Amino acid sequence: MGQRVTLNDVAEHAGVSRSTASLVVRNSKLIVPETHEKVRASMKALGYIYNQSAGSLRSQKTKTLGMVIADVSNPFYAMLAAGIEWACNQMDYLTIFADTAEDGHRQKMIVDRLIQHNVAGVFLCPAGDDSNTDLNALKSADTPVVQIMRHVPGNLAPYVGPDNLAGVELAVDHVVSLGRRSLAYLGGPVGKSSSEERLKGFHDGLRKHRLTPRPEFILSAGINRRQALETILPILDRPDRPDAIICYNDLMAFGVMLAMQRLGLTPGKDVALVGFDDISESELWTPALTTISIDARNIGRLAARVLLDTIADPHKAVHDVIVQPRLVVRESCGERFAKR
Repeated sequence: MGQRVTLNDVAEHAGVSRSTASLVVRNSKLIVPETHEKVRASMKALGYIYNQSAGSLRSQKTKTLGMVIADVSNPFYAMLAAGIEWACNQMDYLTIFADTAEDGHRQKMIVDRLIQHNVAGVFLCPAGDDSNTDLNALKSADTPVVQIMRHVPGNLAPYVGPDNLAGVELAVDHVVSLGRRSLAYLGGPVGKSSSEERLKGFHDGLRKHRLTPRPEFILSAGINRRQALETILPILDRPDRPDAIICYNDLMAFGVMLAMQRLGLTPGKDVALVGFDDISESELWTPALTTISIDARNIGRLAARVLLDTIADPHKAVHDVIVQPRLVVRESCGERFAKR
């Protein structure tokens, strides 16, 4: 008694998100009639009164952008964020950084909060299985969004990221050119667009060189050193171990190197190794890691350009931007050790 009924109360009573309730009170045509009726009934039952003047003020978009990243512990995303920050700063936009930690429920909460705070746009690296719902929520709130590094199949929000298939094919081409014929692939979690595309690139590369994939040599793990180490150890400990391993990213390649070290194997001599991303640490490892460079800062700058152009002209046609990868040859493939 005596407490003001809020829009959060209405949303909870109606069983919808706050952003959906907000769209209903603003008579948005993006919400289906059944949901309109349900929210209106909750407003009446709770005695909620919409403050039109305050709502008009809140509906004005800010000069703030949301940057929703999948895993802040991965140095690649720090490089990506730096590119986004630099480009947005040139146009006097502030970016709010949020980490989903690969958690779909956390992503939903972050997206809802960004909508509530009327950000001008969002960079989203999709994390959960319901990412399409989050993308549609942003669309319903008239909040421009750009998918970065990963994309949700079928969703029309523009995507900016690397050509994953071509990148892994470059890796396969390189190790095969060194005489390697028994190749393994250590991929990321299934269900992510980047994981599926890089795995396809591996299969396409093998097919091009008329090599037969061995199912036991095609693995997936969490995107970190420890899980990569634990997953690859049994494969490296086999008498018929692969003579080359291609990894989903550099962090996982570092885990593979640690596994080799534990077994007394030499990267480049006993097993050739290729990563993906070319984070700064790759050049500093011993041996230095051969990897696929996709220039994270450039991807960030390109994503910012797409989002800022959309904000400036919502009716402008936008297209996906696919960045071409580049092979960076270092010591972990050991050309001087290659079989002849």
